[in-house]
Amino acid sequence: MGKNLKTYFRLLAEDREQGNAAKFWYPVLKAASKIYGKGVEAKKKKFEAKENRKRLKFPVISVGNLTWGGTGKTPLVEYIVRLISDMDKTPLILSRGYSHDEIEQYRQHLPRVLIGVGKDRYDTATQVSEKNRVDAAVLDDGFQHWALERDLEIVTVNALNPFGNGELVPRGPLREPVEGLSRADIVVLTHVNLVKPEELDAIKKKIISLAPDASLIESYLEPLFFFRARKRQRVPIERLQNQRVTTFSAVGVPRSFQLILAHSQIRPIRNFEFTDHHEYSRRDLEEIKYVSEAAASHEVITTEKDFYRSPGVITDTFDPLVLATRLCIGAGEDVLKDRVLRLLGAHR
Repeated sequence: MGKNLKTYFRLLAEDREQGNAAKFWYPVLKAASKIYGKGVEAKKKKFEAKENRKRLKFPVISVGNLTWGGTGKTPLVEYIVRLISDMDKTPLILSRGYSHDEIEQYRQHLPRVLIGVGKDRYDTATQVSEKNRVDAAVLDDGFQHWALERDLEIVTVNALNPFGNGELVPRGPLREPVEGLSRADIVVLTHVNLVKPEELDAIKKKIISLAPDASLIESYLEPLFFFRARKRQRVPIERLQNQRVTTFSAVGVPRSFQLILAHSQIRPIRNFEFTDHHEYSRRDLEEIKYVSEAAASHEVITTEKDFYRSPGVITDTFDPLVLATRLCIGAGEDVLKDRVLRLLGAHR
């Protein structure tokens, strides 16, 4: 499916398209969502009984979400993995491998951590643990992976776009009905610093109504520095303040990238947005380069995920700056640490 068509259907799912074509597609997508929902429900029912779920010989922490992309799941996985490593325990990241940009980011940020990639997470974990010591597995994107038993269920919710339009895929961004949030042990709200206090309060009330027994934790991404794509030299954030820059990204909620930059006094004069996990072509990048030069931009900026997704073609075309960030946990950090510590302590 071409880029323009993908973008069009993304905009339909966000209720941002009008006109006769949109009027035709909205009911079609709504019908498709009902079919998708029945499939999700059937799969969930299959694994409702514990005997139908597989259990690993070490604890499993699931980190997932209710929506497609853009919830800050990857940096939270990194945070938890580092927490486990700091306990002198050996963590294993289990990923289906749908997004190789996330896998590459894990490898760059956590070079000594075990990473298992495969559709069958149980088999993957078993194979890795036969050759390596494993004290705990972190199940990346595990909320809808019902086949594997888990000991701690963590769900990320993006404060900028918590549940979209409330519709299931493909009419909206939901992978299952919002009521599924009741399964969560911990809900981590991300990007809390990018929304107004009254909006954040409303989101928290909604989450509490959906998951009254879950612990609610707040988090945000802190910009650390930029690095040059080709040689990885670091560039201070301050150097780009009030400069003319062009940005490009293909992440779940592109507005989060723009707002993080804005909080650092960096406001692009040109911006390119692609669908989540878009594989950049040379034509895409040549266009970005041309527009950037025509606009007299001092720099082109992108995200780590975008860079790790297509490093070769990006650095062959130009040498952008890549924004490095880290997850900061605000309210509720002690709760998260305590749950992980107790979980691993119980399995010594």
